[in-house]
Amino acid sequence: MGKVRISSIQLFLLLSGFLFGSTVILAPAKGAKNDAWLAILIGGACGVLLMGVYAAIALLNPSKTLVDILEEKLGKVAGTIVAILYVWYFIHLASLVFRDFGEFICSVTFPEMPMVVVIGLFAAVLLYAVNSGIEVVGRLSELLVPLIPVIMLIISLSLFTVHDFTAFLPILENGITPVLKTALSFITFPFGETVAFLMLFPHLNQKEKLKNVVLISAIVSTLMQVLIFFRDISVLGSGLMDRATFIPHLTSLIIPEFNIEPLVDINLLIGGGIKISVCLYAASRALCQIAGINDYRNLTGAISTFCVVLSIWVHESVLDLFSWTEKVWSYYSLPFQVFVPLLLLLLSLKKSKPSNAGTANEK
Repeated sequence: MGKVRISSIQLFLLLSGFLFGSTVILAPAKGAKNDAWLAILIGGACGVLLMGVYAAIALLNPSKTLVDILEEKLGKVAGTIVAILYVWYFIHLASLVFRDFGEFICSVTFPEMPMVVVIGLFAAVLLYAVNSGIEVVGRLSELLVPLIPVIMLIISLSLFTVHDFTAFLPILENGITPVLKTALSFITFPFGETVAFLMLFPHLNQKEKLKNVVLISAIVSTLMQVLIFFRDISVLGSGLMDRATFIPHLTSLIIPEFNIEPLVDINLLIGGGIKISVCLYAASRALCQIAGINDYRNLTGAISTFCVVLSIWVHESVLDLFSWTEKVWSYYSLPFQVFVPLLLLLLSLKKSKPSNAGTANEK
């Protein structure tokens, strides 16, 4: 693992692509309606702190992956059990993004194409990328991820003449409770999901830049989500946004005289592809460490196949998928995204204090 290195700009773009992920076709703060911008800002601020926790864990445990940290802090047996649960979490997350991709493509772009074929082809491409190495995925992110904000800017500027800039009013019409509930969902999707990067942080070649890279990517993602919300609600209105399934896609259809629908597909391919690739790598690498296998590529094929099967099998329809994501995902993710990382941070800080005190006494 010591020979595998990614630069700070590659990590920034991987994080940015991961955070965009499925959000390029979904509206993660949709539940707050007109006040979604406020939920995004609150959730984004908490998301910045949460990702800061992940960065702190990595800095306090240099060159160690999540599996190494779990086994060291919790003990071999308990650490291995929790690590196996994380492998499941990464696989489950990848399968959900696969399903988001399949539902969108089969609903919008190729309605007559079987979903298993769409997801299977996408998985084959991503499997090749992951097997090529995380450095290759990092280089691809340098090439592709910058296209996401460019495409968003093109869509936004194309809609400038059809905006209603007062559509988000009145503020807090339904009180603060829906905003806080939606903010929690926004923390867990997508910020908390970056816990998978604890398997990638050891590859960063400039460890001193880790915290800045993580925080900047989280802030940029939050600001982009706010801009996208104002764009969508000013074009569609809160009523239509509440009924729509793929809100950014619906917004792009309103552009007069132009068909830029393929640009939304490109954004999903890039963002979803980065997110799934990171999850596949994290799951494969973690399982290899647990099982004592040297090359993670020995498991990527089996894990990818399982993700495809799980994505088709676990939900009956897109409505079932979105309902489960809205009602269950946030609470299901909390142990993986918040409770265990906070415990690891406390244990890491506790261990680092005596060594720091000992160093000071020696001086």
